Amino acid sequence: MPEIDSAPKTGLEKIIYFFNNVLEINHPITIAEVVNKTGFSWSFVKKTLTKMKDEYDGFHFEKSGSAWIVWKERNHVIKKLDDTCSRFLPADSSKNGCNE
Repeated sequence: MPEIDSAPKTGLEKIIYFFNNVLEINHPITIAEVVNKTGFSWSFVKKTLTKMKDEYDGFHFEKSGSAWIVWKERNHVIKKLDDTCSRFLPADSSKNGCNE
């Protein structure tokens, strides 16, 4: 029988869960909508999204007029990868051998 992870989730984990399981792809919503659907405060959501912007890929968070909006561009928000195979590309990527 598989074990169920009953450990309490952090606010960040709950917001990532919201993005991955509730938010539609390419459907922008305001921070106020995130607040209403998650129960977190506006300032907590904004602070968390600001932190996520630096550490996660797959979503956008920006100011539009007088409102902050957020949307995801793929099914799941993922942690940014620090070490990828792009490190093997030469400094001048136009000479990477693909076009020769």
